[in-house]
Amino acid sequence: MAKLEFTMARGGVFVADIFVAKVPQTWNLLSAFLPRTIKGYNARWSGRETHTPLALPHKPPRENQTSQMGIGDVLYGREWEDRDYTGFEAIGWFYAAEVVRDWRGPHAVNHIGRVRPQYWPLIEEVGLRIWREGGEDCTLQAIE
Repeated sequence: MAKLEFTMARGGVFVADIFVAKVPQTWNLLSAFLPRTIKGYNARWSGRETHTPLALPHKPPRENQTSQMGIGDVLYGREWEDRDYTGFEAIGWFYAAEVVRDWRGPHAVNHIGRVRPQYWPLIEEVGLRIWREGGEDCTLQAIE
């Protein structure tokens, strides 16, 4: 099973299992782009979410979409062709159940995987730390 590893600069490593069969094109493009170290930020539009902005050279299509996320869920999100375009694109992970949204309201994203349950306390710690202390470098690495 494909995995995505997150290594946080101020401490903590966690792993998500990727739903490759449900997001084959997204995972192919994302894993080809990695590894990368990107600043992680708090996503207060959605609530208890942390994300790392991306700039993939080729954009994945809509796959396995939802706007409802639970603890541990990992998304690939971007502005789709039917929305006002600002260039936003990111990998996000949730440390509580939330509706994915931006200033325009709910937003469908590609649900690409889930952080393993043993890491849920850590992703909450990291999320709260980034919310309170500001952005933090995150190294994303695909593990096959």
